[in-house]
Amino acid sequence: MKKLVFDTPEQAARHAADTVAALLAQKPDAVLCLAAGHTSLPVFEAFFRQGLDFSRARFVGLDEWVGVAPDADGSCARFLEQNFFSRANVRRQNIRLFNALAEDLTAECAAVESQIEAWGGIDYLLLGMGMNGHLALNEPGDAFGHTAHVAELSATTKAVAPKYFSAGVPPLRQGITLGVADFLRARRVQLAVFGAAKAPVVARLLEFSAPTTELPATALYSLPDAELLLDAAAAGGTV
Repeated sequence: MKKLVFDTPEQAARHAADTVAALLAQKPDAVLCLAAGHTSLPVFEAFFRQGLDFSRARFVGLDEWVGVAPDADGSCARFLEQNFFSRANVRRQNIRLFNALAEDLTAECAAVESQIEAWGGIDYLLLGMGMNGHLALNEPGDAFGHTAHVAELSATTKAVAPKYFSAGVPPLRQGITLGVADFLRARRVQLAVFGAAKAPVVARLLEFSAPTTELPATALYSLPDAELLLDAAAAGGTV
């Protein structure tokens, strides 16, 4: 994984937008997987400023809180709808997100994997990193061999979750998420980490040189062409 440090999140976001612009120019129906989280917001804004054409692009969900409806306050689906889908020229039939209310969550995971396979795999994956180093809802200690699965939420993730739920946090115990195995098969991966609050976990990430389940983000060290996009605050003085 290559580390790229930018002065501001906006500069890092422009790099991400340039990456997606080049992909869509070559493959207008590319399959994109975009993290639902505050780190993604400057990247989405960069997409819009560049006027990217998503009319043929296809989108697969990264994760969702189990038991939370897609239109509920705090859901990943609603975050993506408000901040990206409603503002981009996307076709609704080209969006496949997780249904976290499905009666059979294992079958739902299999269905999402089948959709990814039918679409030919993920062309571009935008990830964020949690305060404990998780990727999507792949928590520390989880095996890297998982594809889509139901994950038990860590105490850290539960503690951070309230920032997404302005009307109050529902009981959260599990998430449904793509797995690290899915990430490692994506053709282009960018991990965006912004802000001084993330500097300690970035420092931990940079202490490792090989993948370890102790810090899930280290799995991306298996991908030489993956990019770690940091702003100066998150980099905390690292070069």
